[in-house]
Amino acid sequence: MVKIALAGLVGAFLIFYIMTSPDQAAHIAKGTWHLVTGVAHGIGRFFDKLAS
Repeated sequence: MVKIALAGLVGAFLIFYIMTSPDQAAHIAKGTWHLVTGVAHGIGRFFDKLAS
């Protein structure tokens, strides 16, 4: 029950943040996406070097 309430609060905060500052929210989302893809590429290179 607490997890559902916490998830609802986080979701409400995200919606509020996107509505009040869409440019900053887009910048954060883009930066997060670049971070995730960079980590994925790094892991891929690590396993590629490990296998060779």
